Amino acid sequence: MKKGPTAEFRRASAIAVPILFLITLVCWAFASPVGSSPDDNFHLPSIWCGLGDRAGYCEPSGDPDTRLVPSPVQSAPCYAFVPTESAACWESDEPGMTEAPWMNAAGLYPPVFYAVMAVFVGPDIATSVIAMRIFNAVLIVGLLTAVYFALPRRLRPALVISTLACSVPLGLFVFASTNPSSWALAAAATVWICLYGTMRTHGRRQWILGALAVFATILGAGARADAAIFAVFAVGLALVLGLRRGVSLRVPAISAGLVVICSVLLYLTAGQSRALTAGLPTQNPPLTGAQHLANLLGVPTLWYGAFGSTGLGWLDTVPPAAVTVLAFGVFAAAIFVGIRRLSVRRALGVSIAFAALWLVPFILLAQSRAVVGTEVQSRYLLPLMIILVGVASASSRVAAEWRGPRALVAGGALSLAASIALHANIRRYTVGVESNAVDPGLAAEWWWNVGPSPMTVWLIGSVAFASMFVLLWLSLRQAPTGADAVSDVGESSADANTADASDEPLDGEPPTASDTSVNGPRAARS
Repeated sequence: MKKGPTAEFRRASAIAVPILFLITLVCWAFASPVGSSPDDNFHLPSIWCGLGDRAGYCEPSGDPDTRLVPSPVQSAPCYAFVPTESAACWESDEPGMTEAPWMNAAGLYPPVFYAVMAVFVGPDIATSVIAMRIFNAVLIVGLLTAVYFALPRRLRPALVISTLACSVPLGLFVFASTNPSSWALAAAATVWICLYGTMRTHGRRQWILGALAVFATILGAGARADAAIFAVFAVGLALVLGLRRGVSLRVPAISAGLVVICSVLLYLTAGQSRALTAGLPTQNPPLTGAQHLANLLGVPTLWYGAFGSTGLGWLDTVPPAAVTVLAFGVFAAAIFVGIRRLSVRRALGVSIAFAALWLVPFILLAQSRAVVGTEVQSRYLLPLMIILVGVASASSRVAAEWRGPRALVAGGALSLAASIALHANIRRYTVGVESNAVDPGLAAEWWWNVGPSPMTVWLIGSVAFASMFVLLWLSLRQAPTGADAVSDVGESSADANTADASDEPLDGEPPTASDTSVNGPRAARS
């Protein structure tokens, strides 16, 4: 059947949205200097030594737990914890090699992330770091795009909503950084939904989704030990949501088994795993009962922190409060819109995900003898937040629920929050947080030697992110109706009839006038 302009617009939007998201992340990659992501005094030396000892990049120091790295790599975060100072203190041409006393020589983190990033290490440190950040952005956008097109069309909104609703500002910053959490976030967004998708499809889609789930697990568990735990958690959620009679379990079982095996193997490679069972190393005295209760009731402040209130980078770049209010509002709205009509399965899945989001930090704080606001960062919980929003949004009707003013308001709120956060992040490093100039590069004390100006980066990043939401809103307004809905973006007619089992209501939800079967008529949508 010939496709009309509506189908062509959806197809063009499905291509344009990932490109705009990639442009946004590339702008965030340029928005901060070398060493700006959390704990980069650990991660950068670990990357430079990710492929072992190499002359001029990573050399023995005489101590098996340390290495010699180029001096600018070790001194990069010279501006950390001093938000009123720019990044001008960093000397990119500082000569010689310096001992890195804190790095991954003892295997605290899994080795995969550092080994891959080390491929981009070159003689120019700034160029190397920018290349790593852009590669990360391309890798993550590529993974999300591949998963989107492989998913049955009724699960696609859950992937988009969960990723975007949890992205501002911490997600955008981390995705385009040299921090291993970037891969952990990407895995959280994709592993559970790929495994769930294998139980909602047939044929080649099933195999593709299974392979993507395993690939995402290797990325996440190869970067952080807690991502391995989250991947196993994702297996359980997928089973809760998708296991039912009449479903072929060969591919889901193989995929889930490989996810668990990869997670366990990579988890065991990391000394970090000991902290996840015994708590973070501290010298604090045991907590009192009152402190435990305060932690239990105070956990939500860690969720709020993921939207900017606890700061970006070294937690010293706190964007204006408007960022946190707008971004957290969309996060909460995404959950409440998603659970408007809950099936028994999805109610159980949402409950499990929510319980994990509350109890995991509480238990980790108790093990670490720490109180809320210390030791445990919001960044550690963002993967669970992404999973919670995704499970809440895994409804066959979620796209219809967002159609109209809801999507417009949410997109506008996130676009404004992201623009303010990007401006604040650039300004913090060019001149320090005390500047209130509209141009974040006005009288800049630091900026890259090459590339666009600070103002250009801010404008392009802001416009690209906002344009993405405009396309998503227009796509929702032009949602498929009638026979045009049988074959969606990225699906051939054969796929629509054999590979996409999602045309039936998800999770045992009762059919409504907006539901359809590929083998039967579709009721007219209002």
